[in-house]
Amino acid sequence: MKFDCKGKIYSDIIIRNTSSEDKKNINYILKHSTNTTIFHTSEWNKLVSNEFGVPHKTIIAKSLIDSTPLGMYTFFVDSQNFFKRIKSGFRDADSIYGGPITIDNLENKKEVIEKLITQGKEKCVEYSQIYPPPNYNMELLKNSGYKCKEFFTSITKLEGSEEKLWSKIDSKRRNLVRKAQTNEIKIIDGDLSFIDIYYQMLSELFKRIGKTPFPKSYYHSIFHNLNPKGWVKFLVALHKGKPIAGAIFLCFKDTVYYWSGASFREHRNLSPNDLIQWEIIRWARANKYKYYDLVMIEKKQLPGIAHFKLGFGGELVPIYEAIKRTPLGEITRGLKFLSSPKKMIQKIAISVKK
Repeated sequence: MKFDCKGKIYSDIIIRNTSSEDKKNINYILKHSTNTTIFHTSEWNKLVSNEFGVPHKTIIAKSLIDSTPLGMYTFFVDSQNFFKRIKSGFRDADSIYGGPITIDNLENKKEVIEKLITQGKEKCVEYSQIYPPPNYNMELLKNSGYKCKEFFTSITKLEGSEEKLWSKIDSKRRNLVRKAQTNEIKIIDGDLSFIDIYYQMLSELFKRIGKTPFPKSYYHSIFHNLNPKGWVKFLVALHKGKPIAGAIFLCFKDTVYYWSGASFREHRNLSPNDLIQWEIIRWARANKYKYYDLVMIEKKQLPGIAHFKLGFGGELVPIYEAIKRTPLGEITRGLKFLSSPKKMIQKIAISVKK
């Protein structure tokens, strides 16, 4: 498809079987966009598709004048019976961020984003759901008809000395780090041999909060596929030689992401999780990363975890859920609402209060 953006002609390419040339274009966009995250990479999205059986598509916008890649949009097509839902990122698999991205300093960014979204339409879609990365220009999605809901993450800027980063940490967390050190907690780099016991920690944690962990194979796949690229950092806390806590971090470009963490409840009083956080901050700074994103602060749903994340010197940064329902989606939502008397009563009660 061709279209004109203020005198420049572009072409969208739908990628199904990614060729070497397509990979080159994707890597160019990833390199030249500040909105890029590890969740935008082909390697990550292929891994998620393979593990969860949900297909993803990537669309690329290129200049027909000089074939320069201008932007791309990767999304998952999640089928719900007859209907489909477009998701980018795919939170069902803790694929945190997504959405259409363009190279930096692009004059016609708005037009490119709109065309990428337009070409991403599928048949029988209820809605399109996008979770852009931090510091994304949300007007680009609002202009395409998306409604946005605000959430937050905590991002630590890894600038200055180690002492400066230490001083930014909440005094309670600093004391707990010292406590872990006094308790002779040792932090080591984990490998695949630790995944099974880490999964035991996760299962215990998820049971407490009423959730089901992802399949163990997911964690194996992440480590197996991404660790050779240097995109995974797996820290394990040992006490008297035995693993008692662990965390998986994803590393890409200038950012480290806190992707997963867990510990055995019986050893929580030894504060291994606090020491793991301090060690990843020290490691990320020493390895020239600029930011540490603790990913999603859910004060209402998970207040304990939110309080924990907020103690490590980061700044609250807004992130958003952007959703756009199709006419079909509005009809199905209306039918679901009418079929639920409880929801109808709650809606009426809220209206009366207003």
